[in-house]
Amino acid sequence: MPTPWYNEAIYAELPPAEARYQLAHIHESRAKDINVSHFVCLAIAVIAIALRFLSRRMSKTALKMDDWMICAALIFTLGYIISVLLCIMRYGGGRHAILLNDPIKFAQSVLAAEVFYPPAIASVKISTLFLFTRIFPSRGFRLLLYTVGSFVAIYSGIMVLAAIFQCRPIRAAWDVTVEAKCIRINLLWIIMAGMNVLTDFILLLAPLPTLWRLQMPGGTKLQLMGVFCIGGFVCIISISRIPKLHALSLIDASWSNADPTIWSLVEVCVAIVCACAIVYRPLVNWLFRIRITNQDSAGSSSQRQSRSRSRPKLSGVGVDEWNRNGWNWNGALVKMERVRVVGKHGEDCGGREPAVRVEERGSFQQLGAGEDGKV
Repeated sequence: MPTPWYNEAIYAELPPAEARYQLAHIHESRAKDINVSHFVCLAIAVIAIALRFLSRRMSKTALKMDDWMICAALIFTLGYIISVLLCIMRYGGGRHAILLNDPIKFAQSVLAAEVFYPPAIASVKISTLFLFTRIFPSRGFRLLLYTVGSFVAIYSGIMVLAAIFQCRPIRAAWDVTVEAKCIRINLLWIIMAGMNVLTDFILLLAPLPTLWRLQMPGGTKLQLMGVFCIGGFVCIISISRIPKLHALSLIDASWSNADPTIWSLVEVCVAIVCACAIVYRPLVNWLFRIRITNQDSAGSSSQRQSRSRSRPKLSGVGVDEWNRNGWNWNGALVKMERVRVVGKHGEDCGGREPAVRVEERGSFQQLGAGEDGKV
């Protein structure tokens, strides 16, 4: 097989052993793997978000900040994908470095992808945090969410700045002829990956204690916890991505960057799907023709009254909007201090419908609804 064209200037600058290796493996290519994975992930992310908006429409729920943040995540992800595809389709990425036809444009596209990735994954996490603040209105839990959100925003912003200013002058990041001082950007990416894993586990585990304390039918509770545990897939992907980052080589970046590029996009895509899956219940109910009957609501209302009389330190949880979102949470209870259940106009309902708020020490506590009662 004849030897194809290769960049003799790059070949001459490589260490002799590396140059011979790349020339011997000149027919290898990961371009197809990268292209296919990126188009598939983009399609999955778009479908996941479209289904999220469809589910919101079916439940007649107004779009909130978590929905707009997931849209922002899609925009940043699209920027990441375009940058990577430019590397592959136009500048020789996905193959060994000696096949790069425009090393400067390739490096600039890689830099653009590095800038788009942190806000993409951060937007997904912040979207989930916004959703949790409305589902779990406890003051202590909200403080945890705000703390995690601030942490995510700060380290993601730092990574964007580090990617842009990794070399001084900045031009040296794509022009190797410029004398400059550069930081070890690979080490920073590994540190950020560790922070992503940490925040992924926090988002996965934080809601579970509250969900476990809910007094509701076991099957419904397990389904609900299962939906929130879908985020475990993101943890697995984030952990699997770290070894790929260790294998990155700057000598042959166009080849060794293939796996980190693919796994980074898979991480963002899976995170988008998991963040959207939490609000899919109305759509699932419609697909399987599941309906919450009046008898179910009446039965669960009676169950709440009974439990309220026998357990004076339990408060009503979950109410109309969760039911509209597909979860029959009438009568769901959670352990709290002694409470007074009040109606829409402040009247004492004694645990009867239409109890929509729970007053605890002068503050309203309700799981599953914000100030307007919608999730």
